Amino acid sequence: MAIDFRAPRTEALRLPLGLAWISAIPARLVLTGIVGASFLIRFVVALAHATPLYFPDEYIYATLARSLAEHGRPLIRSSPAHFPALLEPLAAAPFWLFHDPMLAYRLTQAENALVMSLAAVPVYLLSRRLGLGAGLALVAAALTVASPNLFFVSFVLADPLAYPLVLTTLYAAVCALSRPSRGAQLAFVVLAALTALTRIQYALLPIVFVAGAIAVERGSIRRALGNFRLTWGIFVAPLAALVAVGPSRVLGYYNSVVKLHVDPGAIVHWIATDSMLLVYCAGWVLIPGALIGFAYALGRPRSREEAAFGGVTAGLLLILFAETSLYASNGSPRFQERYFMGLLPLVLPWFGLYLKRGLPARLATCLLAVVLLAVSARIPLAPYSIATNKQDSPFLLGVFRLEHSFGLANGSLAIAVVAGLLSVLAAAIAWRPRLATYALAFSLALAAAASAGSVSFDRNTADTVRKAFLPADASWVDHSGLRHVLLIHTPATLHARSLEQLFWNRSVDDVLYFEQATELDAFGNRRVRPARDGRFVSDGKTVRAPLLISNFAVRMRLRGAQLVARAKGYDLWRPAGTPRLALFVGGLYHDRWLARAGTIKVWPAHGTRVRGSLRLELSLPSGTQRTVLRLRAPHLHRQVVVIPRKRVTVVLPVRGRGPWTLSFRTPRPGYLTDGRTISVKAETPVFTPAR
Repeated sequence: MAIDFRAPRTEALRLPLGLAWISAIPARLVLTGIVGASFLIRFVVALAHATPLYFPDEYIYATLARSLAEHGRPLIRSSPAHFPALLEPLAAAPFWLFHDPMLAYRLTQAENALVMSLAAVPVYLLSRRLGLGAGLALVAAALTVASPNLFFVSFVLADPLAYPLVLTTLYAAVCALSRPSRGAQLAFVVLAALTALTRIQYALLPIVFVAGAIAVERGSIRRALGNFRLTWGIFVAPLAALVAVGPSRVLGYYNSVVKLHVDPGAIVHWIATDSMLLVYCAGWVLIPGALIGFAYALGRPRSREEAAFGGVTAGLLLILFAETSLYASNGSPRFQERYFMGLLPLVLPWFGLYLKRGLPARLATCLLAVVLLAVSARIPLAPYSIATNKQDSPFLLGVFRLEHSFGLANGSLAIAVVAGLLSVLAAAIAWRPRLATYALAFSLALAAAASAGSVSFDRNTADTVRKAFLPADASWVDHSGLRHVLLIHTPATLHARSLEQLFWNRSVDDVLYFEQATELDAFGNRRVRPARDGRFVSDGKTVRAPLLISNFAVRMRLRGAQLVARAKGYDLWRPAGTPRLALFVGGLYHDRWLARAGTIKVWPAHGTRVRGSLRLELSLPSGTQRTVLRLRAPHLHRQVVVIPRKRVTVVLPVRGRGPWTLSFRTPRPGYLTDGRTISVKAETPVFTPAR
């Protein structure tokens, strides 16, 4: 399908003051500059993103890409993934042929920067198709790449690839609906399929086409069926397969979607919440005019292009609000801006149609602006940007960065004041069209500011995670020379810690979950437990491979294995025979604090009995309070009093059948700023066997 950069012969659009000069420059040159500048800026910014941190998603996509490159199959830890969104791993797979995780990571970021920057092209073409003129179309393209959602360039996710694909699919839908032809319909079908293979949320894109067809044919189902027979015929086949096979089997990894609970009240609440937050994300000032343009295109379209655009946008709103509100109403407190990123670039084309019509419905525009003013004054953004609520919203990350810099109250006040001023400007545009230039400038400036805030927050977070979870050499396990290493994930270990090790170290083949440790993801659930003689047993078999053991809140000492390296809460052991547990401490943190309660276990070196002594070194720093630690073991009950700035040495007799277990607990725990409950500080216990 040929791409025409020339505007169609529709009613001429009078450009706002300041945009006319853009039309004097060749559009292709300006558009290429927008894409190129966006690519360079976003890639340079991505280089400051030190490590993946959006887990388990980034680990899943990277592992699938590596598996496709090395084995030609989508595997995760040697297990079939049943993961339907494979387009991003396929696109990134060649980068993993270099067998260098860091190089593959940076090349993936470069690919993300390029494809997200290319999203400017379909938005430009859509704007020209609607007859908005080159100047406004180029501003729409610039706003598309200035969006805070290009924050996701830095991440190994499907969102960067989905962003240009969904916008191109929408443009193809408008083309196919406004000028029906086999080629245009096939283009939409192919693009819709590729978009769904990138993010499964877009599997409902056929609904967008249905809504567009009904809008174009002015509600005539007969004409809609007759003019687009090819598209309906193609859509019937996968729909029949979905019914025959069952949604849960087709969705694979995402099959839990069919089990979500429908709560009408919660869904309505989240639709209202998402609508309000989307107004902020879209730059606020364009929304009243854009809504008026959208209403006129649906009610009184001047062309098939306008009708198609109105129907397509209505269909996209329907599926996105349905998906996000259903997901959020099932317990997620987060604003899912990721889901809406394909919708935000459409706001400026709608505002352009409002300008093209000569700014109609002035009173309605003013009323919408007043409503927005009331919302900004009544509902602060602060509650939505706390804790993990902001995790999926680059805009809210930028808001949080602002509030963190200027204080919560001052930041919230500044945002409310800016929103109020923009509401006044939105109302003034209805009477003074030349003010539209300022609205466009403010939209670009706000998008750039939100992008800068989200990037700043992300860089600090990534640096913190990198320093806390990884050594200077992130691929330290690979560089140890060991291969086919098994990671033992222990209770209380943060999932992100283990996922960082898995991402950067190709030699770690699988994960074993120790006792009650929770699973990192949905792929594999191999458990490991210690036998009475200390052997690690998984699926009834003794583990003899090299081991990477998490010691975030535990300590393990092994027999039959040599400690090769220790880094950031992980011990790497090389087997020297059969690895066996000699000592286990549950509840000893990396900073030597003992938890409120825990256990210490000792396994015999030979036979079934264990004899000897266990030495505990306990202490408390200054500024703490006197703490009593209760110790219990077979035929042993002791209370130890630990006083600040004094060290207490406790030697306990160990005698019995292995494993011998000592439990400790304090009736009055302390609390650390990170939320941990603690008792006293301790060195790793030392067991001395009897002769």
